Amino acid sequence: MRKYTMKPAALYLMSGLIFAAAILASALIRAYLGSFKILMFSLIGIFLSLAVLFGLILLPMFFRRTVIYVSLGEITVHTGLLFLRREQMKMSAVQYVTRISLPLSGFSGFNFIAVRALGGTLLLPFLNSVDCDEIMNSLRVEMSKKR
Repeated sequence: MRKYTMKPAALYLMSGLIFAAAILASALIRAYLGSFKILMFSLIGIFLSLAVLFGLILLPMFFRRTVIYVSLGEITVHTGLLFLRREQMKMSAVQYVTRISLPLSGFSGFNFIAVRALGGTLLLPFLNSVDCDEIMNSLRVEMSKKR
């Protein structure tokens, strides 16, 4: 059984984008609602507190708690924030596998694997490129054994 975790670069990139969007929204609010001081400061506080909540607390907690296990018999994904969830799929049920990679995925960690079976899909998110290739190869080997 091999254990895979999500790539931290994806976390840093998403947290940075969250804070950049909050700063941009705060600048726009300041530019357009400058005459309404109470509303302006309230909205800026809401946007910045949401950025801190998601960028510094919830997103890192999600990345820490998400673990992927691949063994000869099954694929398991443990994930969740408040409620922990476990998704399992037997290797014998796998019908086909799709790799989804965004541009610069080697740097950013935006590699996903969609494992499809009859009646369901298991998504393996934010994988390292090497881990993604390794999982794809092991799944192809297991699928070729069935034929």
